[in-house]
Amino acid sequence: MTSESILAVAVQNQITDRQTEAISTTIAIALGILSIFFWVTLRQPALGIVAVGPIVLVLICVLGTMALLGIPYSLITSIITALSIGIGVDYTIHVIHRYREEFARSRDPERAAVRTLTTTGSALLGSALTTALGFGVLVASPLLASQQFGITATITIVYSLIVSVLVVLPAMVVWGAYQNMRLRSMVQRQWDELDEAIEGIHHQYEQE
Repeated sequence: MTSESILAVAVQNQITDRQTEAISTTIAIALGILSIFFWVTLRQPALGIVAVGPIVLVLICVLGTMALLGIPYSLITSIITALSIGIGVDYTIHVIHRYREEFARSRDPERAAVRTLTTTGSALLGSALTTALGFGVLVASPLLASQQFGITATITIVYSLIVSVLVVLPAMVVWGAYQNMRLRSMVQRQWDELDEAIEGIHHQYEQE
């Protein structure tokens, strides 16, 4: 069978399959790059997982919503799912950096989360709404492919924002609590070492 229609469908399926493979590769590369970045700049490579891990949840939610709405996984929609990695990581990095700044000031994990939500959270909300509305205009397009692209792009942006607030921010609160625990442990260890040194000095003077 060599009709143009069959060849077009076969080529489109191959491109879609390649695009799907590229999504997994892109996630792995993004995780590696951000882990190295956070390790070099902050000595905290685990923040790379906090930044990229929730994006997997965004992809799952987007694909699930597409299935519920009856939107096929085609060449057009596979492109926007790939772009969701870049969109989502942008939001998560903003939340992470803002939280670190607030946490460095107060060393209070919950207060830093509230401050992050009221400052960067509101800015991300405005940015997400304007971008989602820009893509949402495509829903009124007479072309079905453009409508599907607009819907997929809109839900991708909305899910990225939701995940940044409901997943990344609590994860950073846990990170902040862990940092405080490490600090207390380090201080306690130093006090114990100081006490041992003082006791050693007293014992030496008693012997003399």
